[in-house]
Amino acid sequence: MATEDTQQSIRLNLTFPVERVDNPLIAQAIKQFGIIVDIRRAQVEPETGGYIMLEVTGTEKQIDDSIAFFKSYGIGVGFIGADEVQAY
Repeated sequence: MATEDTQQSIRLNLTFPVERVDNPLIAQAIKQFGIIVDIRRAQVEPETGGYIMLEVTGTEKQIDDSIAFFKSYGIGVGFIGADEVQAY
């Protein structure tokens, strides 16, 4: 049974609008919430925005707080999967 302090991993797809491309939001989330991030695939262009597929590791609270943080900046957050490492 998982506890609040148990580390878990989830895979997310973050969609960045043009106006957020230059903001270091992933770096801020790492620093603020203590998550571990593994970027698996990305395509981001200053003229069109883009996406970043990543694996986030942390406690349930750290992950939930980081997702709320991304959403507060208008970043689209899509859930890809959990726990098992998957090739992209």
